Amino acid sequence: MLTIYRTTYLTLHHEPLSATLEIEWLSFVNSEQLRTSLQEVLRLARLHRIRGYIANNTLLRTIRPTDQDWINEVWFPEFSKLGVQRLAIVNSQDGLNRMGIDTIMQRATEHAPQATRYFDDAAAARQWAAATNTVANQPTSY
Repeated sequence: MLTIYRTTYLTLHHEPLSATLEIEWLSFVNSEQLRTSLQEVLRLARLHRIRGYIANNTLLRTIRPTDQDWINEVWFPEFSKLGVQRLAIVNSQDGLNRMGIDTIMQRATEHAPQATRYFDDAAAARQWAAATNTVANQPTSY
């Protein structure tokens, strides 16, 4: 994967052959950093016409309820227009973050790709997101 964007709190990776984009959170982010970063994800996803998206939340800390609302009300509707076929979510090491992500995803059902899976391992998430064929009976967790 190519690194196409980097800050002190995240790295964005792009894999051109499989049209995947990975956001790898590196630490806690405040509201401004989170929203700016997710807007950059949308911009780069459009530019590269991605079909697979990996949200690597391993090191991400708690997302505030107001930011969860923004993600559901503003970001996810735009994300749904990208045509992403597979969304892989790598679980956070932070328990509160995992609960926040679950809340976001429960509310995002109309905007999230039908093929959405959770992983504990980033490599497995990348491999699944890059696959071109959707398999109906995939396990929901690795």
